Amino acid sequence: MNRIAQCAIFFATLSISALLHTACSPSASAQRGQELFDLHCASCHEDPPADLKKRPPKLEGLFKAKYLPSGGPATDEQVRKTIVAGLRTMPAFDQRLSNQDLDDLIAYIHTLN
Repeated sequence: MNRIAQCAIFFATLSISALLHTACSPSASAQRGQELFDLHCASCHEDPPADLKKRPPKLEGLFKAKYLPSGGPATDEQVRKTIVAGLRTMPAFDQRLSNQDLDDLIAYIHTLN
């Protein structure tokens, strides 16, 4: 095999590897969202305190359903509204999260299967 063919194969392999890595890796936004989720959300949605009157819903597959557990549509906009304003026993996060934080958090929730 000549040098040009070897280089072509090398760069094709490198490109495919980069595409697979990008497709399989969470985005930087989703990674930041996971940090925010762990800080603000996991203590209730993953391991709720025993004294809560109602268990918060698990968020895995949230966007696969047509509706949220609250009955609203399973859309980014509705999830954002719920996070910002709170709902029932869930506190409002309007003063704690920036718009970018909300985008990152929603990006992470999309990765939960």
